[in-house]
Amino acid sequence: MFEKYFTPEQLAQMQQRREQIGEDHIREVEAEWPRLIAAVRAEMEKGTDPADPAVQQLARRWNELVKEFTGGDPAIARGVGRVYKEEPGVATRMNLDAKVFEYVGRALALQGGWQ
Repeated sequence: MFEKYFTPEQLAQMQQRREQIGEDHIREVEAEWPRLIAAVRAEMEKGTDPADPAVQQLARRWNELVKEFTGGDPAIARGVGRVYKEEPGVATRMNLDAKVFEYVGRALALQGGWQ
């Protein structure tokens, strides 16, 4: 599936990044994502303004995790976004939907956008 969203060079870069990060840290981050997504969703469902400091902190962490996985490569980050938007099974497993993406995107826009 990933070949559909990433070039061979990007796949190699992601594999290298995986080796740099290490399996233990990857497992920690994989465990953190569901908690982070749930916290963002809870704020969204409460109607918390994306400018609220609590939401801003969640958005910063979201961006940090994306940067950590992608090595800061914006093309890889866009590819990851496409995977979640275009592969419903992946998004469903992570409890993500367009509303959550839009909400965290609004919060990140206040910080200068995805970085």
